[in-house]
Amino acid sequence: MFILRTITKENVQINTCLDIHYVLVLKSKNEKEFAERTKLWSQDDLKDVYGVVCFDANPVKEEDTDSLMPLYKGFKYYIMASNGETFDNISEK
Repeated sequence: MFILRTITKENVQINTCLDIHYVLVLKSKNEKEFAERTKLWSQDDLKDVYGVVCFDANPVKEEDTDSLMPLYKGFKYYIMASNGETFDNISEK
């Protein structure tokens, strides 16, 4: 089980359950995939976004649709394992 821990600019901590898998798409690493995943978002929505985390928020449903969590510049993001250990720091470098 993976958890996305977000720490906002205001130091608010948010934990989102990603279930057992996730996909990390960084704009700087794969612009084409980033554009495809965010094609329904406006340019204004994307101005401070450097990546997205794609995950299945409802694994019981029959449709194959992922949820997208935008990654904003200036925020800190950590992928946590279910035991509380940090699996990866995905904050913008």
